[in-house]
Amino acid sequence: MADASRFIVSGPPHTSDITAGCASLGSFVRRKLLQNGSDVALIDGVFGTELTYLELLERGAQLAECLRSDAGIRSGDVVGIVSENRLEFPVVLIGSFLLGATVAPINLTYSEREFEHAFGLSKPRIVFTSTFAVDRVVAAASRCQEFVERLVLFGDENPLGPTALGAAVPLMLLGEFLAAVSGSNPVALSIAPTDVHRHVALIMCSSGTTGLPKGVQLTQANVMASVALTEETSAMMDVQEQMVVLCVLPWFHAFGCLSLLNVLCIKERMVSLPKFEDFLYLSCIEQYRCNTLLTVPPIVLFLAKHPLVDSYDLSSVHTIICGAAPLGKETEELVRRRIGVRHVRQGYGMSELTLATLVQNGDDHKPGSVGRVQIGTQVKVIDPESGRVLGPNERGELCFRGTQVMVGYIGDEQATRATIDADGWLHSGDVGFYDTDGEFFVVDRLKELIKYNGYQVPPAEIEAVLLAHPAVQDAAVIGVPNEATGELPVAFVVRQPDTPPVTEQELINFVEQRASPAKRLHGGVRFIDAIPKNLSGKILRRELRDLAHNTRAKL
Repeated sequence: MADASRFIVSGPPHTSDITAGCASLGSFVRRKLLQNGSDVALIDGVFGTELTYLELLERGAQLAECLRSDAGIRSGDVVGIVSENRLEFPVVLIGSFLLGATVAPINLTYSEREFEHAFGLSKPRIVFTSTFAVDRVVAAASRCQEFVERLVLFGDENPLGPTALGAAVPLMLLGEFLAAVSGSNPVALSIAPTDVHRHVALIMCSSGTTGLPKGVQLTQANVMASVALTEETSAMMDVQEQMVVLCVLPWFHAFGCLSLLNVLCIKERMVSLPKFEDFLYLSCIEQYRCNTLLTVPPIVLFLAKHPLVDSYDLSSVHTIICGAAPLGKETEELVRRRIGVRHVRQGYGMSELTLATLVQNGDDHKPGSVGRVQIGTQVKVIDPESGRVLGPNERGELCFRGTQVMVGYIGDEQATRATIDADGWLHSGDVGFYDTDGEFFVVDRLKELIKYNGYQVPPAEIEAVLLAHPAVQDAAVIGVPNEATGELPVAFVVRQPDTPPVTEQELINFVEQRASPAKRLHGGVRFIDAIPKNLSGKILRRELRDLAHNTRAKL
């Protein structure tokens, strides 16, 4: 073990107590918002509505009082949120934290079946939702009446009508819910201390790209560690102006939710959008002079290739932060040249790791890397077969240990033990390596590697090559079964509009000139209108495999 330990890569320790002397996350958030005061914290990019830090705290305190006095919510109870990005979302987060309640943000695009599964994981006593999902939430809640006691609807109208629910689960508008309490003094609000290292603050649904999601339990200390990390890394950056962050990432996803909390706690400003719409996204950058973009690869690809970008003034943007899925170095270079952005920073994280644990902080990172180990984290790369710890430039499974590692999956001890070993190492399921400079590179998911003639072929590597072609707008690669070779790499490609249409053979040749024999498109190319992805930008390879299977079945 002594020999293996030299291959463990450690980030620096936290420079101060991550709790900032607070005995609970509620006290921590209250202190931060009070310190940040009357400055604007959030701007709704659709309506232009603004909220200051103090207004958020006051509304959160009022909601906390309603949760406690009217709904009977206590510390440890679960509050669900099913909503797009809107200003009520952080109010529910803050109000719940002030009470010591656990928040379960849930994907508003879920089907009734998926909502029922998600409710069954976290067992929320009360669920806040928006009109976008209310019909499906109502249907799922009616089958979860043993724990879902009440639904609260954002907005001014109930599109289902007063009798839509019958007697199943009471539904009321947010305004009606808040009417029980005229106001609340956030300073006087009593906040009980908790064991921040065990008390669960958030239950995030894992992405579910390979099956129904699991409930990731993040503690109050996990959230505080994420804030401390962001605060300490921001202090090291040579940026004098306040960060104005444009966020279209859904707040029900870990990347979006933790980014929102970090912005509120370290006095940045966030312009939020409920979904990506090209004109609105670009006009928000121009109007609010956003200097930092929180993105996923499809948005970076849009900025790099879409002709509409040239019609807007994006000169305020100095940093693009990209996560959730790999971004190829070719796309990174394209966007740098296109809009003149100074920093394109990739990071690596998982819901199970609270937020990013590998990040490009400075300007000296290599193209394609996801950066170095962050504060409070250790990383090792292991051989997935033997468990042997690997050294620099050896590819294996990335494993993490530190202040941002979840406590486990709710109600699933078996999955928790399969993910976090007895020594506290979280096994990510992602394949990567680090070089002699300590920079990390993520190659692919273990389960997504294509097996071609005994070679392990990472789809992301071929996708990055395809995206460098000027006639390719988007691309995804999967393996299709083949009796002789095991699997054949096949590409699904979206053509770039306003360019001469590229052919299948041209793309096969393009990849062949740039990739080793195993990484060539032996299964060919199929042109489609759009690559199926979840809202965090991860390719839904299951759908592509189904499409490939159905296509073969018809032949």
